[in-house]
Amino acid sequence: MEKDLLEVERRHLSNILQECDPEQALEADKDFAYQYTFDAVQMEGKNSVPFEDVKRLIRTRTLPDYCERDQKEILNHHKAFDFVTQEAKADKLLDEEKVKDIHELLVEGIFQGGIYRHVNIHIQGGTHQPPDYIKVYDRMNKFFQALPEYEGHPIEKAVYTHASIAKIHPFLDGNGRLTRLIMNYLLIQAGYLPISIPVALRSTYFKHLETFKVEKDIQPLVALIKDLLLKRYEEVLKRLEVSA
Repeated sequence: MEKDLLEVERRHLSNILQECDPEQALEADKDFAYQYTFDAVQMEGKNSVPFEDVKRLIRTRTLPDYCERDQKEILNHHKAFDFVTQEAKADKLLDEEKVKDIHELLVEGIFQGGIYRHVNIHIQGGTHQPPDYIKVYDRMNKFFQALPEYEGHPIEKAVYTHASIAKIHPFLDGNGRLTRLIMNYLLIQAGYLPISIPVALRSTYFKHLETFKVEKDIQPLVALIKDLLLKRYEEVLKRLEVSA
């Protein structure tokens, strides 16, 4: 039933977009990018720049009150999301090279991106142990070879891709932001709105992600993403119907 309602909302939005002021739709997209950037850099708990200052930084490109790394993480994520949006809308193939390109954008000016980790790591607070670094190349290669054969719903495919790459944890840092961008890449490519996972849902999100990593059960995470998608459509429709 949720999926049916989501499809109804998706068709409704498509109709509204043909009637509303295009500037209103662009403003809605811009505001989402602010919120998504804030949620993304806050999710792992390392960046503490407040939401209003995230918006200011994206607009002005510099905020001397904050450290250089925090500012770069914000600006890089905003730039990476713009890249993901454009590539997905152009229906460009998501492959290993694209993943490396996105990672490079995320960590530009911080450390060398697009290079798989060369050390073993342990995720603090997690039960799952990421694979040995020497297995990362093979795991990533096999994943992308098999991805075209995935037969599930596009939403499930997007969530599965996000969770599977997060499980491999191919890069030394930035994997969370990267894999959520990848999920949105596939959602946009399939004709859906991108979503942001609110910081308030951090513990629920990580719990469901860990459930997949340990028990191979993707459904709790899929249910969370579908719920967020439905809420996103409801919010955008409410905003744009006023201007239609």
